[in-house]
Amino acid sequence: MNWHPVYLSAVLEPDYAYARARLLPQFLDALTAHALGRLRVGTRHAQEAVHGIRALQYFQPPPYNAGMEDLFFLLDRELAAASPLGAGALRTALSRNDLDMTVYRLSARESLLRAAQELSDLRRTLLTLADAESTTLMVAYSHHQPAQPITLGHYLAAVENGLSRDSARLHAAMNRLNLSPLGAVALSGSSHPLDRDYTARLLAFDGPIENTYDAVSTGDWQLELAGTVSTCAVTLSRMLYDLLNWASQGLLSLADGLVQGSSVMPQKRNPVALEHARTRLSKVLGYAQAVVYCNHNTPFGDINDPGTDVQEPLHLLWQDFSQGVRLLNVSLANLRIERDLWKTQAEHSDVTLTELADTLARQSGDFRAAHDSAQKLLASLRAQGRELQSATDDDLKALGIEVPAGTVQDALNPRTFIQRRTTLGGPAPAPMHVYFSQATARLEHDTQAEKTWEERFAASRAMLRGDSIP
Repeated sequence: MNWHPVYLSAVLEPDYAYARARLLPQFLDALTAHALGRLRVGTRHAQEAVHGIRALQYFQPPPYNAGMEDLFFLLDRELAAASPLGAGALRTALSRNDLDMTVYRLSARESLLRAAQELSDLRRTLLTLADAESTTLMVAYSHHQPAQPITLGHYLAAVENGLSRDSARLHAAMNRLNLSPLGAVALSGSSHPLDRDYTARLLAFDGPIENTYDAVSTGDWQLELAGTVSTCAVTLSRMLYDLLNWASQGLLSLADGLVQGSSVMPQKRNPVALEHARTRLSKVLGYAQAVVYCNHNTPFGDINDPGTDVQEPLHLLWQDFSQGVRLLNVSLANLRIERDLWKTQAEHSDVTLTELADTLARQSGDFRAAHDSAQKLLASLRAQGRELQSATDDDLKALGIEVPAGTVQDALNPRTFIQRRTTLGGPAPAPMHVYFSQATARLEHDTQAEKTWEERFAASRAMLRGDSIP
């Protein structure tokens, strides 16, 4: 074929380079499974096809030249040179349509598994840090205003709780991704005998995609991956916002090796690892949109938009997500927490006023009136130029409210506030203990599932690259 130079430079050469760099193992796996499938149904010369494709496992494809259309035809040419009959058997009941979609799913499940494992590592770091900071006072905000005292451990556990749902989404996506298109051929299957269940098992898929047209046409799995990873990236970006805000206040700092100085200001320790993590996760959202648009408004059939052309944005999505998660993980694992500053913030604010209102409500049975009294107390203190923490029982008495001795100072103590929040999921020690137990068990369950997938996929590749005939 005399390819136009523009088509060569814009399409064929970069697509080949991408497949050569990132998809060769998956091509060899899928082709080996197909060859073994041909052998199973008795295709003539299938044994030569199996030996021939296995012999290519150490093959290093050369850089692109205009004589190649793509990686598949290069592998086909190499096999034909060694075994023409084997190459002919391999091409039986095989199309680039089902082969490519199989390769893309094999690649995507490896990336998905890696992302799930890295997210589990981050969740483990968060739980460890949350446990270590389970008594570190902090001020929680709502609507960008100081709201209530909690502990830093409670905040970190909240983020981990959200990430556990992101892990669940990734795992659920794997269940729908890990299905085999192989045997769909162009789109309608083949008049040659096929055992699609067998080739699916060889590749450690959970089964074949039931409809052959759907197998080569669908892009929903790409959209699901992009959406799932985007959801997680947004969760992490919100925590990064907080971490950078706290770093700007001196409440925490990163370890050496994760900060950079200034060319002018000697005192600077810029938390650049967090900034780069935030950028990586922001780029994930952009790549996710590219995945959406490659699938949007296209015919339901085998076309390049949700096929070849979507692979690079998918790869970049996985790459930046991985980098963002790993940067965040090492930053959290090496944080320096300025606990006294956090404590000072909690003790010199109005965030404990809710507990005073609750205390008054327990005494009177009327929270509306208690809420009003607490507001009046705060207004009176501000008029006097005093902090809330300076309030005493006498200040309430001045408003006509009698309380037992020590009521006000006890209620306005941030530690008291936290100790009394024993609601399931609250920051008090008892519910936090329950949470850590549940979260640890959930994380171990997820980690075991990821280990099982990793072992299955590795065993499949080892078998396909070996000498045995299953």
